[in-house]
Amino acid sequence: MLPVTFNASRLNDLCRIAKLEFFCYNVGMRIGNLNVKGNILCAPMAGISTPAYRLFAHRFGAAIVYSEMVSSHGLAYKSKKTNDLLDFLEIERPLGIQLFGADPEVMYRAVQITAQWKPDIIDLNFGCPVKKVVKKNGGAAVLKDLGLTRALVEAAVAAVDIPITVKLRSGWDETAKVFAEAGKICEEAGAKAITLHARTRARQFSGRACWADIKQLKEIVSVPVVGNGDVTCGEDAARMFSETGCDAVMIGRAAMGYPWIFREINHYLDTGANLPPPTMDERTDLILEHARMLIDSFGESRAMFKMRHHIAWYAKGLPGVARIRKRAYKMTTYADLEEILRDYRQTNFEENSDGRPQ
Repeated sequence: MLPVTFNASRLNDLCRIAKLEFFCYNVGMRIGNLNVKGNILCAPMAGISTPAYRLFAHRFGAAIVYSEMVSSHGLAYKSKKTNDLLDFLEIERPLGIQLFGADPEVMYRAVQITAQWKPDIIDLNFGCPVKKVVKKNGGAAVLKDLGLTRALVEAAVAAVDIPITVKLRSGWDETAKVFAEAGKICEEAGAKAITLHARTRARQFSGRACWADIKQLKEIVSVPVVGNGDVTCGEDAARMFSETGCDAVMIGRAAMGYPWIFREINHYLDTGANLPPPTMDERTDLILEHARMLIDSFGESRAMFKMRHHIAWYAKGLPGVARIRKRAYKMTTYADLEEILRDYRQTNFEENSDGRPQ
């Protein structure tokens, strides 16, 4: 494993000189006392990062997966619904649990509670742009008070021996891009890695992510820096590594309904070649497996309600997507899902000999 002072940009230069350009990225890193094999991470996303989603991400090559964002207040005040978000399986490791909140004392208690589940990492969210989070001074709103930013990290670090990491945005808006100062503060307070989503809260998910912010942050902190924003394929990941020198890349929305992205990015970084997309058999099998896992956890009725959203993500970019979405939003049983997929395939696809849609 490389030390935390590893400079990916410099290694890329050396690899290019040696004509090994595509073998220089997928090298892993160290976060505190955690050795990470690989450096393509699966972002935590509220309502999406369920155990099934995390297992699929790991299966296809994500180096670390994360829980959904968990309220520190919900944990501290013993909400069962919040506590349930901490559950994970051993085969999901390495796994991080992400917390949000704006009260250092409450965060201290929440981190201690979270530690009972023994995650590999506890991550603090200082980047969520959602109104119901920021109106309580959580998420990206923390960046408006860098004294609070420091206090929250210090409280978390003091509570446990588990590595504490943070996820930032570039700032609240374009007039208050504080990522550099905030990153340095987090490092000084004891954070072992920093993820930067290179957009401000005001921009939400619009426009291009400013990768120059990631590069600047990498140049001023010594802990690993994870880049996030606008990486949707292997070429994007390679370019982010090269342009920013970041230690790892985090994939968020591009993995929704498409966990194969981790396999594709890792393959591209290792070989410089693009893999073909998954076959329709692969897609169908994974959708049905996802549904069965949800049924095991929630029962058929609730599971199929949850699958309605997942079907929309799995179908994104496929022909005839509107029809499959329309039917999916009416399904109530596993048999309904099987019928929808069977009819969709017969109606929309003529298969090549290798099972891939034409």
